[in-house]
Amino acid sequence: MALICQHCGRGIGYGHAVSHAKNRTRRIFKPNIQKLKVLKNGISVRLKLCTSCIQRLKKDKYLGQFRLIQYLQADQTVKEEMAKIVKKPTVESVKVEEEKRGEELKIEDIVGKK
Repeated sequence: MALICQHCGRGIGYGHAVSHAKNRTRRIFKPNIQKLKVLKNGISVRLKLCTSCIQRLKKDKYLGQFRLIQYLQADQTVKEEMAKIVKKPTVESVKVEEEKRGEELKIEDIVGKK
């Protein structure tokens, strides 16, 4: 398995292990890479991400073009959740949006006062 994060590109680092007596020996710094399923354009994809990218993904619910899959209770499935995230416009919603564009905006509608 390649030790490279598919989001930030963090990979193996090289350096020295320094003892108390200042003796230097070569060592490798490996990133903590984990496999994780995320959504990319509404499709479930398996990625290899470093733990700092996973933390950012869990905090913000998205990371660049990737979205976090939240596993729900038994009554809702992951497909229903993906359908909510990736909404496809229906014929009725397109017609309603076109009607809204045709109407003029009034200050009362924006402010909320009558």
